[in-house]
Amino acid sequence: MEKKYPQKVSIQEILKTAFTYWNSTLFYQLSFSLLYFSLFFLGYFYLFKYFGLWDQVSQYSELIKTDIPAFNKKMEEVSKLPQTQGFLLGIFFLFALLNPLNVGFYKIYRKIDLKEKVGLNDLFAGYLGFDFLKFFGFYLFWMIVFSYANSLLLLGVVWIILTLFSIPLMFFMNVNTIEGIKLTFRGLRQDFTTILISVAIAVLFSLSGILLFGFGFLFTFPFWHAMIYTLYQQFFKENEEKVL
Repeated sequence: MEKKYPQKVSIQEILKTAFTYWNSTLFYQLSFSLLYFSLFFLGYFYLFKYFGLWDQVSQYSELIKTDIPAFNKKMEEVSKLPQTQGFLLGIFFLFALLNPLNVGFYKIYRKIDLKEKVGLNDLFAGYLGFDFLKFFGFYLFWMIVFSYANSLLLLGVVWIILTLFSIPLMFFMNVNTIEGIKLTFRGLRQDFTTILISVAIAVLFSLSGILLFGFGFLFTFPFWHAMIYTLYQQFFKENEEKVL
């Protein structure tokens, strides 16, 4: 595998390509969003009750109506309980279990490029064989680092940028987490400004669905993946040999 040095592409071209991928996979994006958020909230509330936090919070529920500052103070006390730490660790594992679903989009986009038939089962590409352990480990590691980095001003954003292409690199080129970060950094150096602007637009569009009566978010949320794949196609070349 090696980098390629393409002619500089305009942001307009990148956006047009990303929107083409997004527009041609709306059914799979809706399926992804419904499955992802349903499982996340089910898992979240299960863990919330499993660790006894539901009982802890519900006993102060009346304070929401009468004394918000007092309620917030009680929540601070709850956040320091040992079971809260267990709950947060459980959320990390839940995140790592669900996010291999993201991998499926990259397989779908590649099949579109190859003019192959796309199926709903392609969404589960990240759960097949050893790939599941690889992506589960990556997302668990990613979430732990992000939770610490995000508490230090803008380091959380830096971590997102440094791992921007990790998933498609790991999926298509079979690199490990560290190699993925190194190659992402090399890709960023080729045209950081274009990548940053494109990603910023992708984030804004992904979140814009919230304004469309809320449910529009189910369609726009996965646009992020279309943008990452478009940028990946532009700044990386897949070969048999890895050059790190």
